[in-house]
Amino acid sequence: MIFENFSNKGTHIGMKMAKNSSKSGFSKQDPPKNSVAIYVRVSTEEQAREGISVEAQKDRLIAFAKAKDLVVTNIYADEGFSAGSMKRPMFQEMLSDANKGCFANVLVYKIDRFSRNLKDLITLLDEFKSLGINFISATEPIDTTSAVGNAFMQIIGVFAELERGMVAERVSLAFGKKIDSREYFARPPLGYKFVDKKLLIDEKEAKKVRDIFESRAKGENYVSICLRHNIPVSTFYHIIKNPVYIGFISYKGELIKGDFEPIIDNELFVMANSKNRNMINVIKDN
Repeated sequence: MIFENFSNKGTHIGMKMAKNSSKSGFSKQDPPKNSVAIYVRVSTEEQAREGISVEAQKDRLIAFAKAKDLVVTNIYADEGFSAGSMKRPMFQEMLSDANKGCFANVLVYKIDRFSRNLKDLITLLDEFKSLGINFISATEPIDTTSAVGNAFMQIIGVFAELERGMVAERVSLAFGKKIDSREYFARPPLGYKFVDKKLLIDEKEAKKVRDIFESRAKGENYVSICLRHNIPVSTFYHIIKNPVYIGFISYKGELIKGDFEPIIDNELFVMANSKNRNMINVIKDN
């Protein structure tokens, strides 16, 4: 399979062609020249900001394919995934199918729906070329069967990566501003709620949180605690280790005092985390 190995950040691609592949890249029969796979993607933030939903992209691309006499054989859709990484389930399925010779073209609404990492983008399109697969953007003049299309694709890729970097900078600045103001900026954890953009204690749910910490501090098994509160084990450990419950925000490996009320005190937190020495030491240092 192609792209079998890549780093955790998704920026390095290790390509491995099938040993029995022919020169065109397909081990069996080449797909019809007019066969096309549609790939659509949107993140929650992008959909809210731009209004280009997955369904809207699908409808436009199906119409585009029909106008170009292309036959849609596959549709891959990733919702809530960033284009900065290749760790997208349907994206990976598309790459696997590409290596199997399931289609001769890949169609996207915009190049940034496909990838915003220039290194990944260039490597992916080079691999598509070796497989005999054409890459088409419905809203940009990109057709990798021509030299001009290849050149334009690389220019677009540069700007796509630039936009990704600028978005990351804006997000970092926004988080930095909130941290300076000691504001909590993530989804409210169990026991809290947002009221007028302020993190406040939800007393009804906070009772569950206190019981979880008190029960664990007394030595109760995590399994029985999870059963009593109907929560998965992963949620239990997320709660137990979360310093927000003693009034701290965890940011870039540091603990910062928040502008909200804690649900429990430091002593109970330490007792509940008696086996987690690293967490205890961090809390004591603060």
